[in-house]
Amino acid sequence: MESMKFLADAMLGKLAEWLRILGYDTVSASDLSILDDDYLLDIAEGEDRVLLTKDRELFQRAQKEDIQAVLVEGNSVEEQLAYLVKNKVIELRDVPSLDRCPRCNGPLVKVSKGEVKGLVPVSVYMSHDEFWMCTNCGQVYWKGSHWKKMKEFVERVKSLI
Repeated sequence: MESMKFLADAMLGKLAEWLRILGYDTVSASDLSILDDDYLLDIAEGEDRVLLTKDRELFQRAQKEDIQAVLVEGNSVEEQLAYLVKNKVIELRDVPSLDRCPRCNGPLVKVSKGEVKGLVPVSVYMSHDEFWMCTNCGQVYWKGSHWKKMKEFVERVKSLI
């Protein structure tokens, strides 16, 4: 399950972001320049990704072409994640992962405090000692107030399971 990779259709952009936060390699169709179904199916098959979709027709096409796909149920991201956990597609982790960039899906690496000087607000630089940077887009992350909010979000998902 750890090595499972996903492709989320354009209707599941927020779900893709949360899967990345949880450490899952997830490409979002919203990030791609071409959004037609044939292209999505080609990517899912070519990169061995599980297609996540809310589009019943796309799901059925994937099944006919023997491409792994999940027809995701739920309107909120919390409901969608709970659905994936209940159906044993993913495991819900207690702590957000520091493996994937929520913005672009690039790998995160731990960097020294000195490497982020000038890249983060001075108050953040002064109050934190651990930082991670995306090797793809350069976004810097730290365990700030958003960390607690992410943990609370995961607890809300758990309450739906």
